[in-house]
Amino acid sequence: KKDYTIIIVTHNMQQAARLSDYTVFFNMGEAIEYNKTRKVFTRPKVQMTDDYVSGNFG
Repeated sequence: KKDYTIIIVTHNMQQAARLSDYTVFFNMGEAIEYNKTRKVFTRPKVQMTDDYVSGNFG
């Protein structure tokens, strides 16, 4: 890997998990959680993030 930062905005969680090293979960323009992608998808610290990645949000 090179020392590049690329920002991708997507609602496709599979794509985000596949492409990123770090993930930021936003809600209504507010950054809710930032961590390594694996942690955001498997052990989120914020309930709202957990609800979204598990499909219980909305």
